[in-house]
Amino acid sequence: MCGVLGILGRYRLDASKELLLLLAHRGQDASGLLWATESAFQESKTMGSPSGLSVQREWSECILGSTRYPTSGRRVSSEDELCDFVGPFQSGAVAVTHNGNITNLSSMTEKDYQCDTKFICDRLQHHLAESDDHLPTAFVRLTSEVDGAYSIVGIHDGSLFAFRDSRGFKPLVFGRSAEHTIVASESTVLDMAHVKLERDVYPGELIVFGPNQAMQCYSISQQDGHKHCFFEYVYFANPAARIENQLVYDVRFRLGRALANRFTRLQLEEPDYVIPVPDTSRPAAQALAEELGVPMREVILKNRYLGRTFIVQSPEARNAMAHYKYIYLDDKIRGKNLLVVDDSIVRGTTAKMIVKDLKKRGAAKVYFAVTCPPQSHPCYYGIDISTSSELIASQAGLEQIRDFIGADALIYQDMDGLVNATGIRDICLACLDGNYPTEHAKKIQAAIQLRDKKQGIRDYEREIR
Repeated sequence: MCGVLGILGRYRLDASKELLLLLAHRGQDASGLLWATESAFQESKTMGSPSGLSVQREWSECILGSTRYPTSGRRVSSEDELCDFVGPFQSGAVAVTHNGNITNLSSMTEKDYQCDTKFICDRLQHHLAESDDHLPTAFVRLTSEVDGAYSIVGIHDGSLFAFRDSRGFKPLVFGRSAEHTIVASESTVLDMAHVKLERDVYPGELIVFGPNQAMQCYSISQQDGHKHCFFEYVYFANPAARIENQLVYDVRFRLGRALANRFTRLQLEEPDYVIPVPDTSRPAAQALAEELGVPMREVILKNRYLGRTFIVQSPEARNAMAHYKYIYLDDKIRGKNLLVVDDSIVRGTTAKMIVKDLKKRGAAKVYFAVTCPPQSHPCYYGIDISTSSELIASQAGLEQIRDFIGADALIYQDMDGLVNATGIRDICLACLDGNYPTEHAKKIQAAIQLRDKKQGIRDYEREIR
């Protein structure tokens, strides 16, 4: 999962950096900007947040931006690695940034790519060279050979283009004003730029934006069913974003209502407070509290100087961040029955720490409610839970997980509640049910069952043909 940005129309580089900051929650490993000049592409890249990008108050007619969350290659460890690890990338006359994950990368090339965006850029340039520089033909050939999730924004021949894989795993939206066309992972970027959201890029659609608001649309590849990532609604996306005509905040609110029904059926002692784990679960906690008639209190406060623990790669770094991530209001905890609401339990580290901290501060009971069903299978499409060994729900049942985190009760969302809350039926649930929608991902799962599971390597980075 990454954040991608494309701007067509005269725009200041320092202002585009501010827009890219709105996508920092989608990737905090490294960031990059690339822009077109009269004769060439120029770029600025930095480790961490886009705030570290070095750009002047210059203008460009075409700009690309990227925030990196590594689901291929390793984490950036030095500035010397930025050119190979961090998009946007250029190859010949094309430049590209991308969100998603190519599952068959290791089976397609012997080159050691540290970022699948670079691979996409190289392959696209190769196909352009073979098709008389015709972009739609190049994309037809690209989609015939790659498997996985890929929402792409790029520059070619002075135009800005956007493409989304045929299943539409990852979000991509665009809007146009009299002066600018903007394509981004999330609609909040358009809001900040005062450009009205026009629509999502359709799955399998290539759009080429030219000067004077020209727009050409091509249907490149189609599937009977789309597979939008449900985790965007549960966790990744900004609550103010619109994805597939759904406001993410509203989806999370409906998830809370569904959780209230599940909590009521358990006939547990009524909690004194409903407590959100900041920040993603706040809308769900609000809805759950309203349904139960119980006050919501923000007893757990987030340390604003830390990023997202989920997208930190190493277990050691995640554990260290989790320890310093939250501040507690002790006076609201002592002697109280607390219903804690979180978006998900992936590894169990954060949930265990929160329950322990609340009980240490004198909570009488701690119930733990989760807006996402148990994730028991790895994701191959852009969320870096790429082996089942990382997932507590693949190793343990409900009661074992409850015992591990130390809660007095554990309430998971069910599949129907999740699907109904999103408001769309064609969502990818592979990390919940193991039903992978692409062919190479199915091969990976079949092969993994027959071989030793090496530690420290993603399933899809093994050579599987």
